[in-house]
Amino acid sequence: MSAFRVLFLLAVAVQMPVYAKPLVKTSAVTEGTIHWQPCHSAAFQHWFTDGPPPPELQCGYVEAPLNYHQRAALTVRLALTRLPALGGKKGSVVMIADGPGQPGINPPISEQSAALKLHKYYDIIGYDPRGVGQSTPKISCRLTESEEAPLPDENDIPGLEQQQRNLVAACIKQTSGDVVQQMGTQAAVHDLDTIRQALGEPALTAVAYSYGTKVAALYAERFPKKTRALVLDGVVDISQDDFTQRINQERGFQQSFLRFADYCEKTASCMLTSEPNRAIQLYHALLHKLHDAPLVTQSGYEISADDVITLTRSLLPWHERWPELAAALRKIDAGTADDKVTDLIDAGYTPNTDDAQTVIACTDVARLSKDWLMLRRARQQINTAASFPNYLPLHEYPLEACDFWPYPGQDKPHTPVVSPLLPPLLFIAQHYDPLTPYHNALAMSAGFKSPLITREGDGHTLALTGTNSCVDEAVVDYLLMPKKVRHDKSCR
Repeated sequence: MSAFRVLFLLAVAVQMPVYAKPLVKTSAVTEGTIHWQPCHSAAFQHWFTDGPPPPELQCGYVEAPLNYHQRAALTVRLALTRLPALGGKKGSVVMIADGPGQPGINPPISEQSAALKLHKYYDIIGYDPRGVGQSTPKISCRLTESEEAPLPDENDIPGLEQQQRNLVAACIKQTSGDVVQQMGTQAAVHDLDTIRQALGEPALTAVAYSYGTKVAALYAERFPKKTRALVLDGVVDISQDDFTQRINQERGFQQSFLRFADYCEKTASCMLTSEPNRAIQLYHALLHKLHDAPLVTQSGYEISADDVITLTRSLLPWHERWPELAAALRKIDAGTADDKVTDLIDAGYTPNTDDAQTVIACTDVARLSKDWLMLRRARQQINTAASFPNYLPLHEYPLEACDFWPYPGQDKPHTPVVSPLLPPLLFIAQHYDPLTPYHNALAMSAGFKSPLITREGDGHTLALTGTNSCVDEAVVDYLLMPKKVRHDKSCR
C-alpha cells in the first residue's frame, strides 16, 4: 500500500540535535519554586518558531527523575509556560497535550467568555512532555547520511522492514537505550505529579486532550488524593490494547471519510458522492492517477498519492477543516493545486514529532514477539480496516518499528481502578470521532463513575477552544466547582 511510503519518508527526515542540555544529577522537587521568566527574553526566544509569544507569557523548567525507580540517578528537564491568571488567582490548570510526541507549551485557549472566566482565576500551564519539544534530553531517531537508503518500493517487504529496523537502531543510538526506556506514558504520569508539586498545588487541576487523556486517567488511578479536577477530552480507553485501539481508529477513519464524502456532495464542494462505494471509487481513481503521474504545480511542487492520503488523514478528524480538505481535493483532481494546497500537505507531515511518537508508542506497546506470521496478520488487519486509502492493496504488509523494539512494552491494559478517594472526573466526546471513537468515552466515563458530555457531531477534541459554547461552559463550571453534582449532558 502506497501509504507506507509516507511512514518511511518521515522516518528518515533530518532531526534537531538530541541534547539541548546534558543530563544532570537529580535533586528533590521543591514545591512552588519554578523560576518563571518572561518568554520574550533571549533565553526562550528559540521556543517560539511560529512568531513571538504573548507578552504576558512566562517560561520555566522543572527537573524530574529520568527513572522514577532510581531517584538518585539522572534527570530530565521539562519545559513549561504559564499564562498568569487575570484576576485573583485561585490555582493552576495544567493543559495535557495530544500525542504522543506533541509539544504542549503555550497551549491555545479561547478568548471567549467561558474560557476567560476560567483564566480570570487560574494560571494556564502548558508543558512539553519528556523527550519532546523544548524538554531535554530530546528524543531523536536521526539517520546519518551513511545510514540513509533509497526508499523501497511498496511491494518490497524485506526492504520496508529493514527501514524499520534501521529506524529503531537510530532511536536507540541517538537517544540512548537508557533514555528511550524511560520515555513512556508511565513516566509521563509521574512527571505530571512532579509538575503539580513544583507549581505548589495541593491537588491537580488539568484538561487533557486525546493521548493526554491516557496520562490523566492513569494519574487519577495512581494519585487519587492528589486529584482535584480532571477533564478528559477525546478519550483513550485504557482497557484496550494497541491492536484494538488501532483497528477501532481505522474503522473510525472509514466512517469519517464516508461522512465527509456525504458532506462533499451536499455542499457540492468536491468530486466525492454520498454513495459509499462510488465515493471510494472516485477517491481511488484520484490516487491511481497521482501514483502513475504525480501532479506538478506551477511552483514546482510534486503531489503524490501519498500526499493526498496524508492530507486526508490529517484533516478528517476536524469537521471545521472539511471545507479546506474538499477544496484541496477538488483542485488536485482538476490539476489546479496551488500553494495553499501544498501548504496544507506540508502541514500534515510532522517529522519533528514523529521520532518522539515512535519512541513513546513503542515504549508503551512493544510485545517482543518473534511470531512474525501473527504480527504480519495483525498488520494486515489494521491496514485493511479502512478501505479508502487502500488503492493498491497488498497481499502482505510489512512489520512496523514497534515489532522490532528490543525492550518490553510497559502498558498493561485494564479496566479503570477507581479509589473511593477519587473525586468525579469529566469526560468529553464527539459522536463521530475517528481518532478516539465515542465508545471509548462511554466505557471510561462508566468505569470512572463520572459524567460524560457528548457533542452530537463530527470532530476530535474541542474543550476551551470556543468551538462549542455548551461544552466550554460545562467544562469551566466543572473546573471552578468540581464537587458540584453533575450528570451526563448532550451539546449540539
